[in-house]
Amino acid sequence: MRKESFDRASAEIADFFKNSIHEAYTTNDIQKIFESQKGQWRIAQYRNYKHFITFLNNRKILILDIQNHDFQNSEKKILRKSTCTPFDIGLTVKKGGYLCNYSAMQIHQLTLQIPKTVYISEDKYAPYGGNLFVELNQDSVNKAFSKPQRVSKESYKSEYDGFRYVYLQKKHNSINVGITKINGLSVTDLERTLIDIAVRPAYSGGAFQILEAYNKAKKKINLNKLDNYLKDLDYIYPYHQLIGFYLDLAGFPEKDLNLFLNKKSDINFYQTYNLTNKKLNKKWGIFYPTGLEAL
Repeated sequence: MRKESFDRASAEIADFFKNSIHEAYTTNDIQKIFESQKGQWRIAQYRNYKHFITFLNNRKILILDIQNHDFQNSEKKILRKSTCTPFDIGLTVKKGGYLCNYSAMQIHQLTLQIPKTVYISEDKYAPYGGNLFVELNQDSVNKAFSKPQRVSKESYKSEYDGFRYVYLQKKHNSINVGITKINGLSVTDLERTLIDIAVRPAYSGGAFQILEAYNKAKKKINLNKLDNYLKDLDYIYPYHQLIGFYLDLAGFPEKDLNLFLNKKSDINFYQTYNLTNKKLNKKWGIFYPTGLEAL
């Protein structure tokens, strides 16, 4: 009996993906591969890329990973190798993006936690991070930080392994500041990671995890690079004093802290959003959760 065309080409198809440098594929990636290779593999004309996806999954050449949107009735379909990591998945979906926040903390070994959420971001140019028309005064800061932090609506949970993928878009004056490669993965470098986790604590495990990260990074931080990144990112909010506050709690000497203390504004700023049981550090002008200074 004549073999079906996918069956005839199964060894070639398996070798193609085995030799590929990619660990995961979107359905769009698979469609492009199918269209470019179907002639060489002599696939029957009536077959399409959806048949191809079913074949790959049935033969366990690739594993179908369905990810359900957290807020909408929609899903993503990812085809992954058995060796694929959640970090590979995230960067496959957000091509040109980079791992950030809690995920970057893991890669830089700034946390002992193993969260089942992967954070992937891409930068978009926007003056003052999209806050061009925000009037910075104490009342506006109090109002902005009295509410919970807004979180991304672009998030999905995998049916395959239960990992959640949160896709962020960060608006800055300068894009791709402090993005590097570690083991082939695009990720924020140490200094950019320390900035990002301070700016968006909800994506970073919260205040106590962030302080732990600063403590673990203490011997490796380049403070001049940290300062220059903050200048490039040009936040409207006074993140220099928040990061100086973390550095101070981490035990940096006063002469190093002056780089950040000299930029302290007249605004009393917040360690995070929607703080309760807060205290004020007058030196840095930072409201922070009770107990943080005891770590």
